[in-house]
Amino acid sequence: MNIRKYTAIFITLLIISLISFTVFYQKQNSNKLKGEFETSEDYIKIARTNEKNMQIYKDKKWQDIKMKGVEISSFQPGYERHGKGISKEDTLKWLKQISELNANVIKIPTVQSPSFYDAIYEYNLKATDPIYTIHEVMLDERILLDSYDAYDEKIIKNFKKDIQRTINIIHGKSLILSNNRTHRGLYLNDISAYNIGYILGTNANPEMITLTNLKNKEKKSYKGKYYSVKDGNAFEVFIGEMLEHATSYELKKHKQLSLISFLTSIETDPFEHEQESNQTKHANIDMMKIKPLLEKNTFVSYSIYPSTVHFLEYENNNVESEDNTSDTKIFHYLKKINDFYTMPVVASDIGISSSRGRTEVDDNDGFHRGGFSEKEQGELIVKLLQSVEDSGISGSIIQSWQDDWTKLSSLRIAESYLDKTSSSYWWDAQSSDQSFGLLSFELGKEKDAIHIDGRYDDWKDSEYFLDEKNLKLKIKNNQSFLYMLIEKEDWKLNEDNLYIGLDITPASGSKYLKEENIEFPMPVDFVVKLNGYNESKILVQERYNLFNYLYKYYMNIIDKQDRIPDKDSTEFSSIYLLNRKKFYLKDNQKVIYPVYYQTGVLKQGSNNRKDEDHNSLVDFNKNGDMVELKIPWALINVVNPLEKGIYDDFYDKGVENQINIDDIGISLHLRDENGEKNTQGKRFKIDKYEDIVHYERLKESYEIIQNYWRNK
Repeated sequence: MNIRKYTAIFITLLIISLISFTVFYQKQNSNKLKGEFETSEDYIKIARTNEKNMQIYKDKKWQDIKMKGVEISSFQPGYERHGKGISKEDTLKWLKQISELNANVIKIPTVQSPSFYDAIYEYNLKATDPIYTIHEVMLDERILLDSYDAYDEKIIKNFKKDIQRTINIIHGKSLILSNNRTHRGLYLNDISAYNIGYILGTNANPEMITLTNLKNKEKKSYKGKYYSVKDGNAFEVFIGEMLEHATSYELKKHKQLSLISFLTSIETDPFEHEQESNQTKHANIDMMKIKPLLEKNTFVSYSIYPSTVHFLEYENNNVESEDNTSDTKIFHYLKKINDFYTMPVVASDIGISSSRGRTEVDDNDGFHRGGFSEKEQGELIVKLLQSVEDSGISGSIIQSWQDDWTKLSSLRIAESYLDKTSSSYWWDAQSSDQSFGLLSFELGKEKDAIHIDGRYDDWKDSEYFLDEKNLKLKIKNNQSFLYMLIEKEDWKLNEDNLYIGLDITPASGSKYLKEENIEFPMPVDFVVKLNGYNESKILVQERYNLFNYLYKYYMNIIDKQDRIPDKDSTEFSSIYLLNRKKFYLKDNQKVIYPVYYQTGVLKQGSNNRKDEDHNSLVDFNKNGDMVELKIPWALINVVNPLEKGIYDDFYDKGVENQINIDDIGISLHLRDENGEKNTQGKRFKIDKYEDIVHYERLKESYEIIQNYWRNK
């Protein structure tokens, strides 16, 4: 009994001490971050809307603000999701770089670690020009995917709780002890002096909105103290209720009125599109129906990714541009949105990825999802920003500040089965959604970096893996790439043919490449064919061809494949990525066939920023009698390099099954004017990485956007 008694006393004293410390800390620090507020009898505010403009209170007057924003999170390689997170020092460094980008707003996608908010507080405490914040609040995705009904009691309960938690964090009055969806800790620093507002429901998908409307047809109106909805649909009523809850809570608890919005997108806009699918046709959100009753403090936030919504490509194809600055399809769409609303509209989620892999296409304006160099990324983001500006919209927020290795790509169906426990420890160059950042994380130490540039100093300390007459090979690897340096006397790339056989899986493979009449000393699953500066590529044996299995055999998206390939099949083919499934045009009953491209093609050049013609997407470089090459692990079906995990036999086990390997087999076959030559087959042991080492690098896109925003 005494033990229980003393334990209870100890816990009580600990709680009292914690509360006392919190009160003392906030009393000492609450007035340090001095923002400017307009004060009314009952509340204060730092931001408001004025017709189509957003305004902030500065120098004792209301001033229009054109948002130039970037989304930023706590992600750094090697962190545990929702674990300790980024340090205050690193966040301060990023905020300084974002300010030097000429941005004035950051968007926070979900609750981050306490040190993250501490850094924002400290930065604005010292900065001449503060950085304003907008905080998003997500729906509980686990429950959402179970019910697909916004009126599910658990969804509403958790959403309201998350809204309150986020508001309390902004005001420096929150303690999160246990939460497996966000970071945890004690949040004491009040950053509300520079918080413009909140965007709710950032992961509400069209399917959930449609089903909510169908399940709750009786819900058409709502009347609260701060918001009302008349002649709306069920989901618009839900939005009204959530805006009411957020506004009411912040006014009551913190005496502040902030701007607020609910995220919408092309799929959930208020328009009827001719080619829109039935899945999204009833997912319309009209923010005009949600009326603020206290003050006009709502704005419209839009997620704008042209390549994700294919019906937009086939709408109003005869529209001509009114000017030459923004002759893009997305400009006409954004202008239509801005003309529709009488309140401010913000493009709160736009971006271009600099990934090697491209997962979706935009046939109109070329805003594809991935497949761009860092230079092209910057140029296309500027083109998007210009389209937004010319449309009259109140500003843009770029997705995102840093690359995020935990993101999965749309249409990469196999990614649903990947092991995500180690995802923050390696970067997949083939995954488009991991590379939207303006800041890149590079594996290893900067002084040891391998550049594919035709200079070979970064290989001087490496021993030969294969050393035979007229053919030599060196190999390195990290968590993202397999690197090779091949040497051949008197190498004529346009005339000679060099084949590198890679044995990845023990479950299948062939010693014979039928199309080229090439034989290897061991069964191989992939063949790297180096022949020509623009024709070199990687081939895959048909049994281990993931694209064919997923889209021809399993799902029949492209062609119907009934036959299961033999495990020792001699057929090899190019490696493809799907960009778009079939699309049906309703007006003329025409089917637009799937779009896919050959991702196994190897790009020649230099990826060294010191070279004038550098390109971040370069795969190989030939200089003299040497070729330097890097191969993304994901391109050769290695799905978890940390655990050396590969896809097992899809046809026997499906894509959800993986096996672990220790090494891969490698052999070379040369065909030149002197005839044929085979090297021995040898196994390369893949390095195991327990700790992650990385350095940061600003992409070329950073400077391009910096220059664009300098005079805006």
